[in-house]
Amino acid sequence: MPSPLTIGVVGSTGFTGSHVCVELLERGHTVVGISRHPEKLGSHRNYVVKSVDVEHLSIAELAEAFSGLHVLISCYGPHTAGAGALLYKPFIEVVRRLILAVREVKNLYFIFIGGAGSLHIPGTIGTCTVDHPDFFVAYRRAIADSEAHTSYMEERLGHMGDALRKFRNARMAERRGEATEETRSFIENYEAEAKSRDHALDFIQAGRTAFMFFDGNTLFDWTFVSPPPLYRSGTGTGSYAVAVDDVPLTGSQTTDNMFEGRLTGITAPDLAAAVADEAERRSYKGQHWTVSGDLSDDRPMSSYRTIDQLGSS
Repeated sequence: MPSPLTIGVVGSTGFTGSHVCVELLERGHTVVGISRHPEKLGSHRNYVVKSVDVEHLSIAELAEAFSGLHVLISCYGPHTAGAGALLYKPFIEVVRRLILAVREVKNLYFIFIGGAGSLHIPGTIGTCTVDHPDFFVAYRRAIADSEAHTSYMEERLGHMGDALRKFRNARMAERRGEATEETRSFIENYEAEAKSRDHALDFIQAGRTAFMFFDGNTLFDWTFVSPPPLYRSGTGTGSYAVAVDDVPLTGSQTTDNMFEGRLTGITAPDLAAAVADEAERRSYKGQHWTVSGDLSDDRPMSSYRTIDQLGSS
């Protein structure tokens, strides 16, 4: 077993952060929850709460909050739900502030969890998923084909999730041979909007741009983790596959859309396991990587974990 570490988690009560915190506690590490209301995760002898608003504290105050840590994991995301929270500038500003604070703390390993938008398309030079005109249509189709992912989006994104549910129902009706003019029109309009200006575009672009703060940077120790496109709640399997820089695709291209039916994903418990492994091993220091796993269990699960769920995933 690795020696116990003191690990800070920014966004400790959010979707990714809550899973990461519980995973780390299960491994015997001391976890410092860093968020506005870290106590919401629960109480544990190895869980230390630091009520911190990373959006408004000074750089010096953030550095003080990070002092004494072996590892800092950023699971930062918007405080509010829905499309209105998926904004470019606020996310980038927080990334800038976190990096400046991290640079003031000695011997700190910074694990930043970004998004799939920064993953490169295999065989291209500098082209990311978010840059490709076919990505969002394939992405919306893939998540709509999963009951677990649709339920997850409903829980986290409000009316955006409601529209996805309607899209899923329309696609299912089409497959059953029960499509109507109304359902066909909805599918056409939904996909046209996804292709021209997806609701999540700005936020996903922010995740892509965030990587540029890290790429080639030798002023601090870091690793940048991009969850794959089909990242959602679910059960943990205990296994995952790692890819560096490129978005992992499955199978061969069979349609005009290179992403159609080929996008991969991972559940939150399995991503948390990969992040915890990196905190312990530092295998991907200075690298941009992602993980994919088994999504065959399509049962809807809660998006968030709490300390009282220790030992269950």
